[in-house]
Amino acid sequence: MQRILVAEDDPVLSMIYEITLTEAGFEVLLCLDGQEAFEALESFAPDLVITDHSMPRMNGGELVSAVRKARPDTATLMASACDPRLLKADQHADARLEKPITPGRLLQTVRALEAAREAA
Repeated sequence: MQRILVAEDDPVLSMIYEITLTEAGFEVLLCLDGQEAFEALESFAPDLVITDHSMPRMNGGELVSAVRKARPDTATLMASACDPRLLKADQHADARLEKPITPGRLLQTVRALEAAREAA
């Protein structure tokens, strides 16, 4: 897993994701919302999409569903402060992280998704 597309409308979290993932050797593209991320899917061709749930224009659940249809081999990670019981069950993200997210937990989850992809 080399390319990661991040959809996060919080600039501080976006910066944390970018620094953490770039320092770990990943190529990262930041997007401000789900719609911008969806529009970047084909040109960036990510191995993983990390998305916040609550964003303007297209929320994370809608983005995960769109990624599943457009690029079914792309892994998805939902990062959200929302109570997991309130999120729709049909979002089908491959993994979930509850905010606040530490750089260590982020990398651990990304590496686990990477290992699962390589094992498949």
